[in-house]
Amino acid sequence: MKGIYFKAPREVEYRTDLKKPEIKPDEVLVKVKYCGICGSDIESYETGALMLTGIILGHEFSGEVVEVGNKVKKVKIGDRVTANPNLPCGRCYWCEHNLENMCKDSYGLGLTHNGALAEYIAVKSERIHILPDSISFEEGALIEPLSVAVYAVQESGIKLGENAVVLGAGTIGLLTTHVLNAIGASKIIVIEPMESKQKKAMEMGADIILDPKKWTKISRYTNKVGADHVFDCVAIPETINNTLKIVKKGGKITFIGIHVEPFQIEGFLQLILKNISIRGVFAYNQDTFKTAINLLEKNKLNIKPIITKIAKLEDVPELFEILSKPIHDEIKVLIEI
Repeated sequence: MKGIYFKAPREVEYRTDLKKPEIKPDEVLVKVKYCGICGSDIESYETGALMLTGIILGHEFSGEVVEVGNKVKKVKIGDRVTANPNLPCGRCYWCEHNLENMCKDSYGLGLTHNGALAEYIAVKSERIHILPDSISFEEGALIEPLSVAVYAVQESGIKLGENAVVLGAGTIGLLTTHVLNAIGASKIIVIEPMESKQKKAMEMGADIILDPKKWTKISRYTNKVGADHVFDCVAIPETINNTLKIVKKGGKITFIGIHVEPFQIEGFLQLILKNISIRGVFAYNQDTFKTAINLLEKNKLNIKPIITKIAKLEDVPELFEILSKPIHDEIKVLIEI
């Protein structure tokens, strides 16, 4: 089987000798059609911090079911599907309280176990989501990152008519912008340095675009009050510290981006004096996947514009090197398999 093997940090290999998965009674075998390259894939490629080595990468995917285990009831051969790649234990406190993304014993496809940057992937049937005919395989491979944005907006508590600032116009920043637009945010300001991504942010529903060097203009666009909500989709020290300066008194900050290294928080006193609420959000749950699919099926969202490249499996090692550079024009790269 062909696939992408994560050998070590900065070492991903295109291989043709990988073993085709054998399914268990509660699993289905999916012939992968498209798989997205995620920012966490690139973070792992650079640092080895998020994913285990010795596995096939890829957790954003769509495909067709070609085999089902003898205990599978609700999925059949020929179904067009995507899947929630996170596999919680189903028994712990968090799972029992519908917080499976907090499960202490969870594992993940393309994270700790073989993923979808390959011709086939074995998936527990309970994690499968069937795609309506109106959703293409390309869009199906974007359900996972869309679910990240949907979950973040839901958990932020933003209300109809409130404004929002989104830091970063990568995949998650653009999808967050798009969801905010769909739910009726009054004004969406996106902070992004690259011109190509600035244009894409406008296409996805932003009202105002600012270069990071001009973030102080946010005061002008919010009646000198500050932002009701700030969504940090970058999570580098500069953006994390700037959120405290951008948000209004009594405002809310939601961190979606991941930062793994220690850093110094500047202006911590403002967090207290301005009565700011801060929360982090991680991943999503099964209900989020259903919501994301429903939004697409009802044409509430158009996520295809974030796809900037469709490539082949053999191109992946070179693409990882390109995407690991600080500056590039790509947003969502899909691999056609």
